[in-house]
Amino acid sequence: MLIYATFLCTVTSAQTLAFPIQPPTPFLMISNYVLVPLATAGGAYLLARWLRPKPYPGIPCNPVTSVLGDIPAMANDTIKYGSVFEPGSFFPRTVQELGPVFQFFIGPVSKSVIIADLQEIEDILCRTRSKSLEMSDMQITSFQGTIPYGSVALKTNDMWKQHRRVTTPLMSSKHLNEMTPAILANAKALVSYWTKKMNVMKQHQGVCFSCQNDFEMSTLDIIGEVIAGRSLGMLAHAQSQTPTFKVDQHGGAVFEVSPTPLFASLRYLFSCITDNTMFPPWAARTIQTLKSWAPGYIRSRRVVDDYISTCLEESRKNVRELREIGQEVEAARCMIEMVTSKEGLPGEESLPEHELKDEVITFLFESYVNGHDTTSAALQWAVKFLTDNPSAQRRLNAELRNAFDDLSEERMLTYADVTSPDKTPYLEAVVAEVLRCARIAEGTRRQTLEPMNILGYEIPVGADLIFISPTAASITTKAAEPSIRAYDNHRSETSLKHGLGGKRLWDDDTAEFRPERWIVIDEKSGKESFDPKAGGSVPFGLGVRSCPGKALAMLELKVYLATLNLAFFLGPVPKELSGYGAVIQVTRSPSQAYIAPRPWTAGDL
Repeated sequence: MLIYATFLCTVTSAQTLAFPIQPPTPFLMISNYVLVPLATAGGAYLLARWLRPKPYPGIPCNPVTSVLGDIPAMANDTIKYGSVFEPGSFFPRTVQELGPVFQFFIGPVSKSVIIADLQEIEDILCRTRSKSLEMSDMQITSFQGTIPYGSVALKTNDMWKQHRRVTTPLMSSKHLNEMTPAILANAKALVSYWTKKMNVMKQHQGVCFSCQNDFEMSTLDIIGEVIAGRSLGMLAHAQSQTPTFKVDQHGGAVFEVSPTPLFASLRYLFSCITDNTMFPPWAARTIQTLKSWAPGYIRSRRVVDDYISTCLEESRKNVRELREIGQEVEAARCMIEMVTSKEGLPGEESLPEHELKDEVITFLFESYVNGHDTTSAALQWAVKFLTDNPSAQRRLNAELRNAFDDLSEERMLTYADVTSPDKTPYLEAVVAEVLRCARIAEGTRRQTLEPMNILGYEIPVGADLIFISPTAASITTKAAEPSIRAYDNHRSETSLKHGLGGKRLWDDDTAEFRPERWIVIDEKSGKESFDPKAGGSVPFGLGVRSCPGKALAMLELKVYLATLNLAFFLGPVPKELSGYGAVIQVTRSPSQAYIAPRPWTAGDL
């Protein structure tokens, strides 16, 4: 240490005497202050360039100017329009600017290709090219954390095919015919509930009330009947409570209902799925894993599992008791009974317990999506459209009263009544127009298994495709025919052969609610009939993975609309409460659904 200290002193002295250290010049000091930030900024710029979304070559896209991709534009349009699918917002506008095939980016790691040509969508999903597609990883991952063995969380593999074979009989006309009385009973219970709400509302100077939760509870009660042969009791629970509500400054009442434990648990589990639908797979998996550790998730899953286990146990007990006396279940009333009645029989398929429970929850979820966000959301849109179109209400009411003039407490609506287009063409037209205008399922996701050519654009393996069928249908008009036909040189042979599948091009008023567009009149007889091919509309998806509950949803819509229209005329609602803004989670629901129902009077007819 002493030698080292002496060395330092010597060197320091020498530098002081012979080689004095010059202070840094101002130029060098400025250079350091400038160069370090410049180098940092340059590094950040290069990193940002490296992180920017990488477009597929040759496929149109908006200019990529940041790592966020299209997030800023989509966020702005969500604030401005309510969603990115509304007229004038991101997707319709980009279709107009870039054409029916383009790619968009959600951050640096998520990119998808949009398909917005109705003829091409039908050809891809319904014909030979469908074999080159599989369910999207992004969509499947949204479900896997909550229902890993449910059919919506499976690729189109042997397990999915087995699940579909086991559950498909639920959508048969025979089973739906047997379900119609339960659906009608739920619709009539809703009429009673609305009558009660109307009376309470009038006592507190209300002029209308929100019906959003009413449809959700009522349609879930029906799914309870479909799955377990018993109502979930949501609407009965609401009616048993003392009304608690708030009336706003415009006279709109919102009734508050405390949920049952089962309803609250189902909502929580469904939110675990719907909250992840816009995240890339890796993020969705992480979020779902974290949620699965949460006490709320564990508690909710236990409540739902206990409910399903109780239903299974009771059904199996009934099957055992019948077999002990040499009998079998002749006509299964519900999904669980259909499955348990086949367990143990030679040649019959059955599901392992964990798969069966997930499939039941899948049906419950699909009731939330295809019941709440198809039937329930469609009914919410329907009452809005009909409220603003009293002439359509009157025409529907006249048709129903003429077709069913013998209805009574003994003579109820039947399955045959509401599935006969010749008998009630305008009811068919109203349902079709509601589904067309509501645009409930805005997009269908698929993933390519092999390279595909779509309208002249080369799509690589593994690409995430989104078919925005409602937007495509709304722009398949007579005015747009030249731009549609401009792509004919790039269409496949099957697409050119089948065209639009016999459907006509719409007039240019596709933004309007007009059920008459689905009606054709025979020139000789003057008879009206419903034309399902009047124009493009794809409310339930297409192909092998389309909505499995379509038949049930259509039956519910017809029974509910007929029952509600026969009971009520929907009066006007204050304009502040009758907006057409939308909320999109998995599907599209109205942000406001207020109604002012009243019994029909001579002045309404």
